[in-house]
Amino acid sequence: MRKKSAFTLIEMLVVIAILAILVAIILPASMKGIEMSRRASCANNLKALGSIFAAYATDHQGEFPHKNPLPPANGTFQEVPDFTAIVVDLYKGGYVTDLRLWICPSDRLDNNNVPVQQAKDIASFRSQQGNCSYMYISGYHLIRTQESPPTSPVLCDESNQRDFGAATPGNMPKIGPEDNHGANVRNVLFLDGHVVTLKDANAANAIFDNLVNPKVLCSVD
Repeated sequence: MRKKSAFTLIEMLVVIAILAILVAIILPASMKGIEMSRRASCANNLKALGSIFAAYATDHQGEFPHKNPLPPANGTFQEVPDFTAIVVDLYKGGYVTDLRLWICPSDRLDNNNVPVQQAKDIASFRSQQGNCSYMYISGYHLIRTQESPPTSPVLCDESNQRDFGAATPGNMPKIGPEDNHGANVRNVLFLDGHVVTLKDANAANAIFDNLVNPKVLCSVD
């Protein structure tokens, strides 16, 4: 009679150790691949929104969406620091009706650790309560702006902190590890419609480095 073969305790421990090593190798690569896919989806959102904002500006004599009057060329722009009203206007105007565009697939938490989720409808949309993953730079005009379109940020991944105010380098809160794509990565839509994945330890403020007259702009969360 042949004895039935079976794992010994040592063999079982060896198998478990090998599986643990394989998981340790494969899991980070898999997670990185998932994040790269989400980052690409986020960039596509911004590109789509860029076309929408350009269409709005074309229909409004060159002005991009805003809630307060645009300032003179040497003035200081004071915008209401809440993106909700602008998004509602775009929705009611028929420019963007898909509320999924405002959500970055990598975004999990908003201000005060509010979970990020798509708004059920435009009436319940709140940009600072988990329904929007992006920060808007308000104050551009297609004709009057002094800025170079390829280096002028319009929309970007927001910070979980309240990142609004004068859009000048050094004023934005640092991006943290819990933000859309981590502490050193930010997708940015520029005025000419192209999107860049900015990888920089100071990605929160580097987007403003090439602005000529940032005081006429305002970041809106």
